[in-house]
Formats: sequence, structure tokens, C-alpha cells
Amino acid sequence: LSSPVPPGVTCAPRVKEPPRPKQVDRWTEKRALFGVYDNVGILGDFKAHPKDFILGPKWLRGWRGNELQRCIRKKRMVGDRMFLDDLHKLNKRIRYLYRRFNRTGKHR
Repeated sequence: LSSPVPPGVTCAPRVKEPPRPKQVDRWTEKRALFGVYDNVGILGDFKAHPKDFILGPKWLRGWRGNELQRCIRKKRMVGDRMFLDDLHKLNKRIRYLYRRFNRTGKHR
């Protein structure tokens, strides 16, 4: 009679099982509204651009850039209306990112 454990091995080999299926909510708000404004140009005679429907801060709507550019843009647009603590933290972040971008990476 042979045992399932080979000689010289103290414990049985562990058999890997496939991962259990995850319960995913298919109707979250993000998934339900995905692609909602894709047909704006077709149905709206191309008068409105999808970036006009983006919700968020005014300085970020329809704009792309890295974190340093984003912080500088925020400071220029709303810096005079920010609380002193928030403005100080933003200035510190800009200083840190400025040094980082100038010292490392493909930005040099």
C-alpha cells in the first residue's frame, strides 16, 4: 500500500485551488453611467463637447498634466481664495515636486 506523501517529506503537498468568484455589483454608479455622453456629438449636432459635461474643480475640467502642473494651475486660479494652511501645504508640495522633477526622471 503506497501513501500519498513521498518518503522523506513530512507534510503533504498543498494543492492550489482556483480563486473563489468575487461578488461584483454590476450596477454601481460609475458602471451604470459609463459612456453616457459618448453620443452627445451625434445627437446634439456636435455643438457640445463631452468635456463640457465633466464635473469637478474648475481648474481641472478638460485639462491634462502632471501633478506639478496641476498644483501650479490650482495656485494660479484659486490661490488668492485659499485658506492659509491649505496654501502653505500647496506651496510645500510645489517646492517638493519642482525639486523632484528637476533632479530625476525623463523631465530633465
